[in-house]
Amino acid sequence: MTKELAIASALLLVALPSFQASADETGFLRDLAGNWQGSGQVRLTPDAKPMKVSCSLDSQASASAINMDGACRALAVFSRKIGADLKANGASYTGSYVGSRRGTAQLSGKRSGRTLNLQVKWPGTKEASMQVASLSSDRMRLVTREPHPETGEQVVTAQIDFSRK
Repeated sequence: MTKELAIASALLLVALPSFQASADETGFLRDLAGNWQGSGQVRLTPDAKPMKVSCSLDSQASASAINMDGACRALAVFSRKIGADLKANGASYTGSYVGSRRGTAQLSGKRSGRTLNLQVKWPGTKEASMQVASLSSDRMRLVTREPHPETGEQVVTAQIDFSRK
């Protein structure tokens, strides 16, 4: 093997894993793209009673990023814009989320199988978790959890099941 061939082979071996990770995210992100309708329950705070919501979401994906933009409504009680911008670096994700009166939250986490497991960092010190799961090519679930202010126990503050329009 010539020196040039050995170097080219080594470069290919180094580049191949990152290409494969990117290709894996492309398929996953493509499954999350599209127009979605959903329903579920939301608590405005971890100690509040849950209320039923209906939501719509438009997701646009590229090979390494996704933008989700939509709104949720609960009868005449409230209507709130929801959305996330995420960038993938292999199976690791970073980005931002809107959907709370607290303001924009920072997101970071990893994909495990068909689920994004994200930490949510609100302005100040409040933290929560979010899961975005691709259940099938036509179904997606969003779940958020936060600690209860008195007990510290994790409370599901949102669970919304989406179907592709």
